[in-house]
Amino acid sequence: MKKSVNSDFIDFSDELGGKVQALFSLASSGDMKNEEVRAAFIRQHFRQAKFVYAEQVHRTNIGFVDFKILSPVPETDALITNDKNIVMGVFTADCIPVYFNDPITGYAGIIHAGWRGVSSNIIISALENIRKNYPIDLTSIKIVIGPGICTKHFEFSAELAHMFPEIFVKKKKGKCFADLKKIIKTQFIDSGVKSKNIYDSRICSFEEKNIFSHRRDVTAARNCAFLKIL
Repeated sequence: MKKSVNSDFIDFSDELGGKVQALFSLASSGDMKNEEVRAAFIRQHFRQAKFVYAEQVHRTNIGFVDFKILSPVPETDALITNDKNIVMGVFTADCIPVYFNDPITGYAGIIHAGWRGVSSNIIISALENIRKNYPIDLTSIKIVIGPGICTKHFEFSAELAHMFPEIFVKKKKGKCFADLKKIIKTQFIDSGVKSKNIYDSRICSFEEKNIFSHRRDVTAARNCAFLKIL
């Protein structure tokens, strides 16, 4: 069922299998790049948890984070932790936040999946890192594909068509469009994640007025996808 966007945030905690708090801030909560606005939101919903966020350089690195880490975590677009004292975050305004949680081992993480990251296989890279370094069985993790730009609003130049598998590219009247969310879901499934464990919010940031969209408004304001282990 599609989530409501009529409040100040969307709660994806249940879709991640519990033991986490996963919120996506809406425009009505304010610009999360504003430190005071963000701090107030965190105090209200996450008490005194330390906020840790990725540098977001549109690459494929994933970083393990804990209470000792300083933000922004350099050269990263994805974070993973088992520390209950922090709340992780990635900022978006059309890019797609991806939450993951393994309620069995207690590890959870978040990925900033912009078109550059998706085209560079950030999902596959993150899962390979998880396989090598953490005691996580990919068949048990839960995934949420958060709000982000949908196919019909993600137009790109023909020169960039080679960046995406042809099966995910639609061409109409000389224009090219890519289904980023479908690429993300397919890469999860191909890597061993169960389809039934993947929840797609089906919310387009361009169409939903209560979500900041750079393509729609050319704005510097950002939503934030927050994730905390309970």
